[in-house]
Amino acid sequence: MSAPVGDVGQALRLIDIAEKTGLDVCAAHVAAVADASICPILTLDAERWRRASAALSDPLHIIESADPEDLY
Repeated sequence: MSAPVGDVGQALRLIDIAEKTGLDVCAAHVAAVADASICPILTLDAERWRRASAALSDPLHIIESADPEDLY
């Protein structure tokens, strides 16, 4: 899912997630969109997202694939 930062509130949420999780801004945006929309994050590296998720009050939903072709 793609989503722009819509307003100041969303920008502040993005900064908050980046600060809490240590994710870079792009990854924090993925986490913010996934969190707000309750969508899973499809990844080849679930551990990265589990570490980030541990810093949030609500866990992220994560789906890991060992094969990049499975994500398409």
